[in-house]
Amino acid sequence: MQVISSENLKVKLRRSYTINELENLPKINWLIKDILVDGGIATIYGESGSTKSFLAIDLAMHLATSSEWFGLEVNRGIPIIYTALEGFRGVVKRIKGWCKKNNLSPSNIFIDHDSLLLGEQGSVESFIGYYKACNFNRGMIIIDTFNMACPNLEENSAKDMSGVITKAKLIAEKLNSTVLIIHHSGKDESRGMRGSSSLKASMDTIIYVKQDRNGNCEWSLEKSKDSECGIRHGYRLETIELDIDGEIETTCIVKKLGEILEQRKKVKLGVNEKRVLNLLKDRLLPLASGHERIDILIEQCCNLWTEHQKDKRSHDMGNIITNLVNKGLVGTGSKDNLSDQIWITDKGKEYL
Repeated sequence: MQVISSENLKVKLRRSYTINELENLPKINWLIKDILVDGGIATIYGESGSTKSFLAIDLAMHLATSSEWFGLEVNRGIPIIYTALEGFRGVVKRIKGWCKKNNLSPSNIFIDHDSLLLGEQGSVESFIGYYKACNFNRGMIIIDTFNMACPNLEENSAKDMSGVITKAKLIAEKLNSTVLIIHHSGKDESRGMRGSSSLKASMDTIIYVKQDRNGNCEWSLEKSKDSECGIRHGYRLETIELDIDGEIETTCIVKKLGEILEQRKKVKLGVNEKRVLNLLKDRLLPLASGHERIDILIEQCCNLWTEHQKDKRSHDMGNIITNLVNKGLVGTGSKDNLSDQIWITDKGKEYL
């Protein structure tokens, strides 16, 4: 309801509503129902090495391709700006890894390699101006990381952080998009993400990421202004190989823990098969190449298989390796232009 008398036409209109008019207001738009608000400010945070950037990339790619994320419906495909303020090359590898694994290559993703300083008006305006000229609209901007976007600012200062959030909201408003910030937890992890409490108060969504000593990861919805908290999902990182300029490099992608557990259930191993697989892993996984000539490996592993009858070790190990190949846990053949090689497959790496 916006009522103005003829005497006050110069008074700026306000968004003022009666109770009945509230019923006609637009409903909340979700990018992901009950998780991520369209046009909001969100953060993914956790300790260093907790896989938060991997999770952010996985989220971005699912949003860009309008595909379910951890079984959660994505309402529409959106364009993405990933501002890689920290580790540009690593971000590129992770995105390429996701594309290879999923056999998708979305064209609506910008990977930004320049600076974005949330403490400087000029930097923010330049960023907005560039992407407005690119017709970027109704998407998501990922800022990786908060620390790199706020150099020389005091994270514990409510005044400094208030200014930063104001500029993040300006980006969201001018580009009609969601802003997702990747941040670190504080020294006392129980107190949440690092910095002034005004940061947490200003967020529409906060996702907390953690990883245990066994490599199991979990993200949980710590805060949501418009839905219930407590949603959580487990995952692990899966290693994959990439050919980059003729060189084989590795990166990781996010894989739902449920998928991994289901995959493991499909493969049943006997006592000797488990033992041999573990011997192969202990020998092969520490190698930089990840593979070795099969006759050398069998000889080395037979020397460690001391509980098995000595005159049967080589023969039985050969048969067991064949079984492991048939079950998809081990690969054999040519690798890096070398013949008669053996290696552990991704499926084998995940098998516990």
